[in-house]
Amino acid sequence: MKKTFILISACLLTASCAKFTDLKPKGMNMLSSDEDLELLLNTEFRDFYNADMYQIPGDLLIGNVGNIANLISQPTPSRNSILVTWDESNVKLLAELTPNDDDYRMLYGFIGQIANPILASVGFATGTDAKRNQIQAEALCLRAWAEFLLVNKFAAAYNPATAGATPGVPYLMEDWDISIPPEKWTVQQVYDQILADCEAAIALNALPEKNVNQMRWSKACPFAIKALALMGMQRFDEAEAAAKASIDANAAVTDYWSPAMTKVLTAFIPPYGTSEIVFRTPLGCDEDIFHTYTQLVFNLLRTPECDAQLEEGHSALVRMPLDIMMFNNITYTGMGMSMCGLPYPVVGGMGTGSGASWNTYGLKTTQQYLIVAECEIRKGNIDDAMDYLDAIREKRIDPEIYAPLKGSVTDKADAVACLKQTALGENVYSVYNFIERKRWNQLNDMKETITRTFSVTTENGPADYEFTLTPDSKLWIFPFPMNARDTNPNLTPNSYDE
Repeated sequence: MKKTFILISACLLTASCAKFTDLKPKGMNMLSSDEDLELLLNTEFRDFYNADMYQIPGDLLIGNVGNIANLISQPTPSRNSILVTWDESNVKLLAELTPNDDDYRMLYGFIGQIANPILASVGFATGTDAKRNQIQAEALCLRAWAEFLLVNKFAAAYNPATAGATPGVPYLMEDWDISIPPEKWTVQQVYDQILADCEAAIALNALPEKNVNQMRWSKACPFAIKALALMGMQRFDEAEAAAKASIDANAAVTDYWSPAMTKVLTAFIPPYGTSEIVFRTPLGCDEDIFHTYTQLVFNLLRTPECDAQLEEGHSALVRMPLDIMMFNNITYTGMGMSMCGLPYPVVGGMGTGSGASWNTYGLKTTQQYLIVAECEIRKGNIDDAMDYLDAIREKRIDPEIYAPLKGSVTDKADAVACLKQTALGENVYSVYNFIERKRWNQLNDMKETITRTFSVTTENGPADYEFTLTPDSKLWIFPFPMNARDTNPNLTPNSYDE
């Protein structure tokens, strides 16, 4: 059977998966029962450290990006300098400076090594109908989620007028002949198939109300992915309905100010002061409907532009672990100076490496609340929209200063500003800030030009350097990695014409 033994199906996409070609078939099919297939789903979705989508929106810098002054003044552009300075003139060079890409490798790996082997084999696997339907639905969710992230990183945002002709990414189906390099689908085809996978998962009606664990899939998940995709397609009424269906299945919003979510850190030097931080226990937040395990360990710097936009008292601003907490919160040049030459707070120290996890790529209930809020704003229902935002904010803002938005916001422009501020607080330490802003760039009432300023000293002396990223910049589209392009001639870059 062509459908059997597809454990190596991602190999032709990227050379970094070459080790999987060492597997030798031991028979017609190694995945013969529902229990065998379910073993594939028991994967740890972790180590999502690719910096690309964190950096572009301008709210974070990556600790290993290098000295900013040197990046600005160096005569020959590097990959880091192109991303940091938003140098659109070197979009083509960016592709040549991208030898590999962890997002590409991991996400297509999940499809080729987990989702598609299940979907190809489940029809003739032994076991119960209930279990086969469940693992089939989980595999469909996994594929749809991975393809959603891939198309958002490597292709242009969905524009209803042009999506049918806009090049996207390969959508790997379970019957793909692995001897043939896959071709790119259009952006519209990718989104249509994401919806088809979600609908198929929903129709099976086999997902549990509560995940086996938060790295498995539940009833809320296909509705959540469907809602995200429909928002990208600007089908807002359908997106809101899907988001509400996801919320119906799981409405939890974790209280970041509760004792259960709080950890007290003690400084390393006298007088050994203490700081309270948010501590997200892995697989322990009810709002995580699909969890990707990521530790933030001294690898992110929060920018002044981000701090200026976050709401006063927001946990993302005042309860994130920072390097200065090690030194009793006194003013000092800090790790930011040694990393990048900038006095920015470094996020992720003081014990986060001992187990805290930020759901940087996964699905959360709060994404669905934000979707409903945006859709209600579009319908002019400002109070209803603010009610959904408040459901998030009251669990994120310092209780001593929290005040509801509902009843105090009446203007649409103000409502949009509140939506964006709340979304930033939710998404800043994840890839969804990139995804949402990229989507908003297609909407006249949402798009905006982003600016950032670096105050540094170069060989020409101290100066402020301002950089601008426009909504139509090609930097919102990342290039396919070279190792994948070398093995698949169909993967021409989407960010420029060859």
